[in-house]
Amino acid sequence: MNFIKRGFLGITRKKGKSLILLAVIFILGNLISGAFSIQQATGNVESSIKERLGTAATVEMDHEKINALSEEELGVMEFEDIGVDLIKQIGELSYVKYFDYSMSTYLGSESIESYQGEGMEDEVAMTGPSMDYRLKGINYAPVIDFEEQKGKLVDGRVFTQEEVDNGTSVAIISKKLADKNNLHVGDTFTLTNAVYTYDEETGEEELATSRDVVLEIIGLFEPQSIKEDQGESSDGGMFDWMDIEYQNTVYVPNAIIASENKYNMEEYMKTDAEFAAAMEGEEQTFEYYTPLFVLNNREDSEAFEEEVTPLLPEFYTVINASDQYDSIAGPIESMSNLSKYVLIAAVIATVLITGLVVLLFLRDRKRELGIYLSLGERRGRVVGQILIEVMVVAVIGITLSLFSGNLLAGQVSDTLMKADSNMSDEGVMYYSEIQQTNLTTEDVLDSYEVNLNSSYILGFYGIGLLTILISTVIPLIYIVRLNPKKILM
Repeated sequence: MNFIKRGFLGITRKKGKSLILLAVIFILGNLISGAFSIQQATGNVESSIKERLGTAATVEMDHEKINALSEEELGVMEFEDIGVDLIKQIGELSYVKYFDYSMSTYLGSESIESYQGEGMEDEVAMTGPSMDYRLKGINYAPVIDFEEQKGKLVDGRVFTQEEVDNGTSVAIISKKLADKNNLHVGDTFTLTNAVYTYDEETGEEELATSRDVVLEIIGLFEPQSIKEDQGESSDGGMFDWMDIEYQNTVYVPNAIIASENKYNMEEYMKTDAEFAAAMEGEEQTFEYYTPLFVLNNREDSEAFEEEVTPLLPEFYTVINASDQYDSIAGPIESMSNLSKYVLIAAVIATVLITGLVVLLFLRDRKRELGIYLSLGERRGRVVGQILIEVMVVAVIGITLSLFSGNLLAGQVSDTLMKADSNMSDEGVMYYSEIQQTNLTTEDVLDSYEVNLNSSYILGFYGIGLLTILISTVIPLIYIVRLNPKKILM
């Protein structure tokens, strides 16, 4: 009789043993299926979130190294600033798509009102000097924030390179700020660069001097990445402070901010003789730039960091946007690590348990196998018969566990995420200048989804059948060593 036919007959004749083997494979298959499903889902989340974080990178102080210094070392340490020449050198690397370097400062205004959120104007009580408007300097005329979809130009135009180089008094503001003050493209508005002194006796700040900064509006933008509905969904109806700051951001050429910083510092030194004496003889610079490099693709991040690090002054480091993933992906990382250990344990358990079950069944059938061999059946065909019997049952068991394991993975992961997120600061929004989007831990959890897709099915069948094959091959050594004469005597 053909050994293939014998294999199928062996399954039907020994229904009890086949059902036992099926139950073992089904139970172990659920563990493998669930763990593999969670592994795939967490991997998809990481890829999706890092894609949303973008390919931006920056250079900043390495605070971990600085904090590790002693007080004596900090007292004599002179920290070098990142200069424009170094920023341009880094920006010319092949990994960089485009780059910018920016200054920023905060100014107030007596002629326009800042945006404070929808319907929240009456609830905002300001005390002391108002510095609501953040001036963000630009060197890259098309504006990287617009190129990377943090904001979108909805009216007017971006800067020309000539305006940026000459420090022309032009600005791009948010549409909501413009609407609130009935401003349009082509209008001018006035900000105030105020210099305050601090009275130690009264504990109050007093205005020493000020000057107006008149800017012409050349464009209006709308935020794209900041969640405008965060206030409606967040605890207590709190509006989104980050959205408010961005709505009150004013894009201007870097030279304007450098000029205002210089004015502010010089006027303050006139009011504070002690501070002026301390600054005497010091090289005064009013240009402190934050660089931003947008890479060609996410895979360039590691190579970019390796090439840039030797160029940096001491105590500076490269920060990539994708690094922020580790800060917000606590629950997902916990599940990924747990599922990895469960998957390894499930595979090992499947090999051991299934191998032991097959070995016990073979010992019970050694007389049958001895008869086949004594009748001249080749050992390879006998091995093939056993493989057919086991693998057919395995395919059925794995197919059943494919669906139940996927369902189990969804329920288990939901429970784990809820438990983990309750202990985490899921309500905190992690924001960085190098990010295209503002993401929370809740965003990461929302991106997690256990799916029954083709890659999961193929991957699970591959792992499951390979594990069963290995667990079956080991006991088959028993058949190879059988001596039919001893069995039949």
